[in-house]
Amino acid sequence: MPLRAAPSLGLIRQLVSFGAVGACATLAHVALAWVLIDRAQLNPYLANLLGTCAAFAVSFFGNAGFTFRTDRLLVDCAQRYVFVSATSFLMTSGILAVVEMNALPTYVYVIVVLGTVPPATFLLAKLWAFKPLPDQSGPS
Repeated sequence: MPLRAAPSLGLIRQLVSFGAVGACATLAHVALAWVLIDRAQLNPYLANLLGTCAAFAVSFFGNAGFTFRTDRLLVDCAQRYVFVSATSFLMTSGILAVVEMNALPTYVYVIVVLGTVPPATFLLAKLWAFKPLPDQSGPS
């Protein structure tokens, strides 16, 4: 029976970095929205939108610079990462709709989202949004 290959240190570093960047993005979102709602008395939906934008920026720059260390133009990656973020939003919304239609407890939503959305987002980001450029060196 063949042995399975162990994950490379590079992949482990990416997974840990992706989690850390995600935690920072979530904190940025919640903190900004809270301050804008509670202290600035801003409309909660506008505050949430601004928090989402802050989280996108933290997530995008953190993943581009630290997690995947992309060599692509940031404008190219940003266009792709908007798609990744929209896909994540649609996934969480779809999961929520299924949970609500079936009158399932909220913890089911949390478990399913945590088990599916971060892995899907990681794969889309790694394999598409921040995918390294093909080696252009060719024969010398």
